[in-house]
Amino acid sequence: MSSETNDLGLFGPHSVVWQVHASSAGWVGGIRALLLQALEPRAMAGVSQFSSFNDDVWARFASTSEFLMTVSYRPRKEAEAATEKVREIHRKVRGIDNVSRQYFSADDPYLLAYVHNCLVDSLLESYCSLKPKLSAEDRDQYVKEMSLLAQMIGADMDNIPLTAASVRRWLETREGLCLTREAKSASEALRDMNVPALAAPLWSVAWNASLAVLPDYASAIYGFQLSQSQKVGYLEVAKFVSMTMEVLLPSHPYFREAKYAYYRSYRQTGSRGMNFFATSCKDLFEVMTTV
Repeated sequence: MSSETNDLGLFGPHSVVWQVHASSAGWVGGIRALLLQALEPRAMAGVSQFSSFNDDVWARFASTSEFLMTVSYRPRKEAEAATEKVREIHRKVRGIDNVSRQYFSADDPYLLAYVHNCLVDSLLESYCSLKPKLSAEDRDQYVKEMSLLAQMIGADMDNIPLTAASVRRWLETREGLCLTREAKSASEALRDMNVPALAAPLWSVAWNASLAVLPDYASAIYGFQLSQSQKVGYLEVAKFVSMTMEVLLPSHPYFREAKYAYYRSYRQTGSRGMNFFATSCKDLFEVMTTV
């Protein structure tokens, strides 16, 4: 791994992770991932028994987003500290699933692999549904890059596929997925998220788009019934909203800080080129006054 990548976090500016995680499509991917994760009864038991997820879904969503942005864009030391903090929390989460009567532990390597694969597949699928398509090579590269996070979090690496297609197949072949009372309650709380008032319309768009890209097997378990025309319509609206947000609003502060560090390295080497990291009008203005 190059010194440049080390200086700029786990993945670096030329990674597919930097590109995918900077997108507002992450709202859609985050909802999809949580819906998939909730269908694993042992994973859902840990959430329902050891958190106040249904009481403050926004806080849980925000904390997950904060973690993802930290490991994606902050310096390596901060990313490592964030993963260790999560692992410490997981060590305390263990008990008996009321549905399967099975013992569960949040630091179970298999469950960590399941949660990770749900996240990777969801962020990738949502990005490719709302943004210009990634090449097959880039999709696989994203999965491979994210496997580093799986390793750091303690997942069973034998259950971490390294191509986009194999992640999808892995998820489709899981046994024991079901809609428990806790999962149904969590999905309803997610749908009716207690977002700030100004963000409520955006959340509705993201929720509908997440249902449009949810795998058929998961939709069947939940009982979601969307026609093909509904799916297309939801995604078209989400594409427009995503594009508008990225043009008018500043990108995530961690991403901005990381890309400006990258621009500064350009300036120090005498280059004054511009690249795709300027993702909004405000970002573009800041970059023009920085490099």
